[in-house]
Amino acid sequence: MTIALPASRHSLVRPFAGSDRLIRSALFLATFVHMWLTASPFPDLSDASALELSTDGNVTGQIIMIALTGALGAFALTHRLRVIAQVVTPILVVIFLWFACSAVFSLHPDLAARRLVLASFVMFHAGMFVFLPEDRIHFARLLAIGALFVLVLCYAGVIFAPQFSIHQAADLAESQLAGNWRGFFAQKNGAGAGMAILIIFGIYIFRALSGVLGSLIVALASVFLIFTESKSSIMLLPFALAVSVVFVRLRNTAAKLIVLICVPAIIGVLTIGSIQFAAVNALVNELMPDPTFTGRVEIWQFSLDHIAQHPIVGFGFQAFWGTSELVNSWTWRGSWGYRAPDAHNGYLNIAVMTGLVGLVLTLGWVLVRPFIDHVRTPPGRADPALNLMFIQTWLFGLYLSGFEAVLFTNGSVRVVWFMMVVSIFGLRLQARAK
Repeated sequence: MTIALPASRHSLVRPFAGSDRLIRSALFLATFVHMWLTASPFPDLSDASALELSTDGNVTGQIIMIALTGALGAFALTHRLRVIAQVVTPILVVIFLWFACSAVFSLHPDLAARRLVLASFVMFHAGMFVFLPEDRIHFARLLAIGALFVLVLCYAGVIFAPQFSIHQAADLAESQLAGNWRGFFAQKNGAGAGMAILIIFGIYIFRALSGVLGSLIVALASVFLIFTESKSSIMLLPFALAVSVVFVRLRNTAAKLIVLICVPAIIGVLTIGSIQFAAVNALVNELMPDPTFTGRVEIWQFSLDHIAQHPIVGFGFQAFWGTSELVNSWTWRGSWGYRAPDAHNGYLNIAVMTGLVGLVLTLGWVLVRPFIDHVRTPPGRADPALNLMFIQTWLFGLYLSGFEAVLFTNGSVRVVWFMMVVSIFGLRLQARAK
């Protein structure tokens, strides 16, 4: 007996109708869940191992990543998805070649090479994430399912396992965060960034699929974001949402460019500029309740000092933070940068790992290339709701990079980086669509 599935655009059952559609949906949701949960959700921060900085990686996570990459690759081959090559722009190829060059000169070339391969897998997953849905309604349904799954899991953790979902005074690191919600994330800033992305999803789902579902996702994610007390995401998301509307509606290219760079430039002046210039430092002390940006100033200065040591090739792609040379050099009088997991700034993080050349190339791909693709896309070609979601995610990633190591990361804000790549690919495909 066959059960007829509802054809309504508001249904969440429809994504699984038909064998090919089922495979597409399963691969999409598997990619979604893997990117959000990783192989170690709900970490116990009272465990002493939580303080250990290791470069070995999670073996289970690596196995899952390889298996998922194989499944996605098999799907791409059987469906002859040659169109995926359209998202691989020349500058992206040059970036990976330069990152490989920085790995050669690193003290840990094997570590840098392994992490560069994993970074290429993330790129491939992001590309497939765009191609797996059959249309925008299918895409919206799958995003709704994934978003609700994340929210249910995070709220269930807070209610039934608060010791693993809310920062505790017994946490061995950052016990001052006690009371801040983190869900299945390792830290409240990662949870806050994830909730910001879910709010952007909810806005898209509201416009493309269902007002009720979209509103529910936005409401639940907003409440959770507030309880994380993640200041960066709470502060920057409204800017990204507001600026995206202005950016999309402007028709003058020069005006678009000014709107694009104004917020990252202001963030850069107020943060990194406060270290370099006394006048900016005095202004920040007047304006900000915490002029250290929650201790980030010390890590930013540490990063700048090390960028000056290897300004061209850096210390190797993802082969600097957490390495034995750095961690073992720390003393109680030394900079906290020796024990930091990253630079807490996406742009400084890239520069210290791959040099100023790597930073310029990265900016060319994450800032300039999407802007060119956007302005070259005729207004009638792009779907308004989908285009706005891409722009909002892209801008939020650029803004958050001023406070978190978003770019090419596998850390706490990896979800933002993954969706930022998806958005950059999406803008590229819109520009090349016939």
